[in-house]
Amino acid sequence: MAPPAGTPQRIHPLVPLAIGLAAVSHSAILVRLADAHPVVIACGRLAVAALILCPLAFALERRAWYGLPRGVVARVGLAGLCLALHFVTWIASLDRTSIADSVVLVSLTPVWIALVSVALTRRAPPRHVAFSVLLAVAGSAVIAFGSAGRGGSKLEGDALALAGGLCMAAYLLLGQSVQRQLPFLSYVSGCYGVAAVVLGLVIAVLGVQVGGLGVRTYAAIAALGLVCQVVGHSSFNWGLRRFSSSFIAVFLLGEPLLGAILGVVYFAEIPTTTTVIGGMITLAGLYLGAVGELRR
Repeated sequence: MAPPAGTPQRIHPLVPLAIGLAAVSHSAILVRLADAHPVVIACGRLAVAALILCPLAFALERRAWYGLPRGVVARVGLAGLCLALHFVTWIASLDRTSIADSVVLVSLTPVWIALVSVALTRRAPPRHVAFSVLLAVAGSAVIAFGSAGRGGSKLEGDALALAGGLCMAAYLLLGQSVQRQLPFLSYVSGCYGVAAVVLGLVIAVLGVQVGGLGVRTYAAIAALGLVCQVVGHSSFNWGLRRFSSSFIAVFLLGEPLLGAILGVVYFAEIPTTTTVIGGMITLAGLYLGAVGELRR
């Protein structure tokens, strides 16, 4: 029976995730449009997001921090630091390697999480996890082999993208338990705020240029903060409260694919043969690992 006219329809939980995926997939494009130091771009992105979300968190969830254990507060701070490092390394990679290479290699976060889990538990991983890691590493090796043939800067860019994925893994691992003790807005605004402050201090120490960067650069940074961070990243943090991390991992596999396609559309960056082959192997490994987790 259809609901009465004028009754609001409940939005399916996948809709915000799909919107977030489309938003965050534009990150590499917007970074390329911003002619600024990677630290400035990362700081601007996170500062815009924090300026939007912190007042909302204060207005709606101000009591969330009262009586919170110091350990939880410390983990929020560390998560913010890891998020800052993730964006700086990944954004820097886009100056040195292709969009396709960068977005595929930074998506290896599930591999790092699996390896950390093995190291902490000292137990052999399930077969599907081990197979997933082997495939992902093999695909990354193919991409790195192709980059090595194109010069040292390409290989350096690939390494920075890998570092960005490692920092994202640390961010997710730290935030996993914290999100059980903090409301959504308080957690994401806290992380974004800490990351922005840390990067602001780095800018002050390095004396990096912030002013006179041009309208296009400031517009791209603002779009990164509003579209990619507030809409994109926040939607996935929201999704972790409603879906398993394995399901979110499968969903996020659309980001490197969309990012590579957008690189072709906006900048005519045609992926090399090694990038296509390595990317397909890597994404297949991540997909199989995530699906295996869903079936457990």
